[in-house]
Amino acid sequence: MSGHGVFIEEARELLARMESSLQGFGDASDPQEVLHEVFRAAHTLKGAAGVFGFDAIVQFAHGAEALLDKARDGVVQLGTVEIETLLAAHDELVRLVEAVEAGAEVLEGDGALAQRLLELSEGRARKAKKAKAPKKKAPPTQRRLVEVRFGAPVMKEGFDPLDFLHCLEQCGRNATRVCDWSAVPPDATYDPEQCFLRATVELDTEASDEVLRSVFDFILDSTTVTIGAPPAKAAEPEKPKQKEEAPAEKLVKVPATRLDMLIDLVGELVIASAASEAATTRADALAAREAQATVTHLVSTIRDTALSLRMVPIGETFSRFHRLVRDVSKQLSKDIALEVKGAETELDKSIVERLVDPLTHIVRNSLDHGVETPDARVAAGKPAKATLTLSAFHEGGSIVVDVRDDGRGLDRPRILRKAIEKRLVPSDVQLSDEAIDELIFVPGFSSVDQVSELSGRGVGMDVVRRSIEDLRGTVQVLSTTGKGLTVRLRVPLTLAIIDGFQVGVGTRTWVVPLKVVHECVDLPVVLESELHHRLDLRGEVVPFVRLRDFFSVSGERPSRECVVVVEDGGRRVGLVVDRLLGASQAVIKPLGPLFQNMEGIGGATLLGTGEVGFVVDVAQVVRRATSLAHRVSA
Repeated sequence: MSGHGVFIEEARELLARMESSLQGFGDASDPQEVLHEVFRAAHTLKGAAGVFGFDAIVQFAHGAEALLDKARDGVVQLGTVEIETLLAAHDELVRLVEAVEAGAEVLEGDGALAQRLLELSEGRARKAKKAKAPKKKAPPTQRRLVEVRFGAPVMKEGFDPLDFLHCLEQCGRNATRVCDWSAVPPDATYDPEQCFLRATVELDTEASDEVLRSVFDFILDSTTVTIGAPPAKAAEPEKPKQKEEAPAEKLVKVPATRLDMLIDLVGELVIASAASEAATTRADALAAREAQATVTHLVSTIRDTALSLRMVPIGETFSRFHRLVRDVSKQLSKDIALEVKGAETELDKSIVERLVDPLTHIVRNSLDHGVETPDARVAAGKPAKATLTLSAFHEGGSIVVDVRDDGRGLDRPRILRKAIEKRLVPSDVQLSDEAIDELIFVPGFSSVDQVSELSGRGVGMDVVRRSIEDLRGTVQVLSTTGKGLTVRLRVPLTLAIIDGFQVGVGTRTWVVPLKVVHECVDLPVVLESELHHRLDLRGEVVPFVRLRDFFSVSGERPSRECVVVVEDGGRRVGLVVDRLLGASQAVIKPLGPLFQNMEGIGGATLLGTGEVGFVVDVAQVVRRATSLAHRVSA
């Protein structure tokens, strides 16, 4: 990755941290620690931008840093005006970083906003001085020795090591620098693209060791930085050396494309292992089967390890909604607090990125339609301040993301009336609450009378369902009139490789995701149950659907059929198949244009026999079976 690429990636992480901390400042149990966190992000970004000569970014980061520094010293109090200005500076920094990514040759920042930052830091500081506000004691100055061993690839990645040393010296006074070039090879092995510099910088500074180390954040993958006190003078008795801090965990930054390539290769390894296992089984050699069992176990372990490399916490995605809730609440004149639960829950990075748009649709709908105005809430006996909760947790092999509000819930009579007006359902239809709730996912449906900037354009929830189903997930709504609405998204942890259960229908093999398989039983030959598409499973009535009929598979049914009972979103459905073939790993391959719009197919996979199998989209099949059972019973 080039130097600019590293800068852009790190800048985004710093800005995300900055925005999240600013949004949570008012509710923080330790506001001073939040200030330190925002200050560190601004300081690190300023130093990195200075290395590359991005002066406009340096200007805004410095302005934010100056205001935050006054706040840390207690000279300026961060109120609504200051927080809003810092958030505006964050947005401007995001725009400037995006301009760098787009290859802009000249960066120009918002001069008025930069002046506003300066006024808030200097103007409020003078006001505080006139009022003789108690001045916070400045951090003590200390003499620090920073030893830097630059990594060989630093220059090849586009960095100038001397720029980092210059930025370090700006963190203090009376700096002295010593460069050591003794590591440069004296013979033909010298590579001019590699860096062999070692340097020591001694300076007086008020900055913490963490701030000094942050100067080198962008090259710490290959560069070693040691910070401590200078050695004692000879006249002084030697003191025992003490460690300043525990060594930080070594992190290696890897481009996402390399991780994707690794996952693809692991997928091919899984396929090859399945083919080898099939061949070994046919050969029926005990030693070969034992060796293959070991290989299968190792492949499974490698698969899980490789997939874990792309797992990231969902909290970073949740944090961006603080800003959305804040801005929309102000626009709608509503008082809404955002709560986040399960921020540490991890899932595949590719899925996290594709959840942002559906979540944005849902959150906007909740804020606009679901949550009442403060007066209406008080009249209904509720607190004037509403609460929107984003939560995530693992359940089986899936992750569940809930968006819950304590608003009015779905207005089912209004939804049904609008559906009849739009001729989506007959005027004399009798629908259950669940069936009415499903109407909000019909393309083009909207229950509002006026179009707003936030929602109500006839698109939204149908787009949400389509996006989540593209991820092999499901969407469910749980509404309680007058108390609120929960929109539940259930998506797989990863899209690349799954544990599957193979079944046979006709001459073809199908794969059902193993995480949704509840049990397998023989299908009783009962004509009455057959007629009503229902199965009596130890006293529980379970609807079922024949995959042979669902996918229009030709040929006659076998005399003995089996039922794979699957569970999706709390609903159980039986899938009637011809044969049970057992568990296996499946590498999901994208579908071609011919099958992309085919209901009930979630992907393709290459079987150990070399044949192509299809992955059953259980969510779609369950919905069809449940709907069919409702129609028959009615």
